[in-house]
Amino acid sequence: MKVMSSIYLDWAATAPPDPEIQEQMQKIARTIYANPAAIHRLGREGEKFLSHCRQRMADLLGCGSEELVFTSGATESNNMVLFSLLHKKRDRRVLISGIEHSSVYQPAQTLKQLGFEVVLVPADRSGRIDPNRIFSALDESTVLVAVMLVNNETGRIQPVREISEAVQDFQKRSGKKVLLHTDAVQAFGKIPFQPSQLGVDSAALSAHKLAGPRGVGALFVRSGRIQRFLYSGGGQEFDLRPGTENLPGIAGFVLAAEKAIGGLEENHRRAVAAMSSLLEELAGMPEVVLVPGGGASDRAVDFSPYILNLSIPPLPGEVLVRVLEEEGFIVSTGAACSSKKKDRFRVLENMGIPGQIASSALRVSTGPKVEPAELEAFAAALKRRVPELMKNITD
Repeated sequence: MKVMSSIYLDWAATAPPDPEIQEQMQKIARTIYANPAAIHRLGREGEKFLSHCRQRMADLLGCGSEELVFTSGATESNNMVLFSLLHKKRDRRVLISGIEHSSVYQPAQTLKQLGFEVVLVPADRSGRIDPNRIFSALDESTVLVAVMLVNNETGRIQPVREISEAVQDFQKRSGKKVLLHTDAVQAFGKIPFQPSQLGVDSAALSAHKLAGPRGVGALFVRSGRIQRFLYSGGGQEFDLRPGTENLPGIAGFVLAAEKAIGGLEENHRRAVAAMSSLLEELAGMPEVVLVPGGGASDRAVDFSPYILNLSIPPLPGEVLVRVLEEEGFIVSTGAACSSKKKDRFRVLENMGIPGQIASSALRVSTGPKVEPAELEAFAAALKRRVPELMKNITD
């Protein structure tokens, strides 16, 4: 049986693994295998290697190595921050944007069940969270604000720096401390990102979005901002996230991050050119609705060039995914974590996107290895198949 090769356009869900990084991880797994907590020579070598990895990652982020905690991924990092609030006996009010990934949204719902007040701050029709809305929603019982840096479904870059300034202004006026957290998964390694420049107190990162290993991530925590989490155990990771560290995975994450940031400018330039070309092709298809709207010039600054959300109503998104797979293209209807859930349209609906457009949405997401010709072929496949699908619906 002949296996058809596919063009992979679902990088926002996970990036294809980098073979060089996998080889390095295997080497490290064979040679630096002792527990870094052990006091013997091999354990000390493991601890030294872990510290070296942490410093390399901290250098990329422009933070102190003591401000970086390695985790099993961004989902754990986000959960750690939100559930650290369970130590609070008062001031139990949380603001999160209405377009957060489920790894922030769902923990917030759990906090709500446990007696916290959770306020969803909606995005506007362009997918942007207005800093003024955040400022207006703050009060003296607010302890946390969470706004992701790049939305994983639309690619909209959020004004986190401006939101930080609004939070800082509130803190000066009220004398109350408010933690500002950002899920930076779709930003790190793709657009310039350093926590100190954004003014955030914590940030979640993930390796597998950068062609690194799955099951590895990191949490930046600005010194003194979160005193303790719910975890307890052997005292690893500054006693904030106990558990034996995954040295090969951490090393793979650092290598992936160094590669991504080393090639960030060139990769970004190529991604912008490729996405602009795709948008030009789609502009000739009256059936296609961009989510949110706008053309290449509108998206050049405010959107990640690696993510495009489009809709072809009234065709269901699931049908389009299936048809495009027949044509040799792998795309998704949105976040992989929510694709099979009843609330999978939650983010788009929060933006005020009509239900029919939301239910027809497709997410096309790219990475450094995606060629412009592949996106041109994708557009050609849409032009070839959509008219016949539309005709079948109207017949």
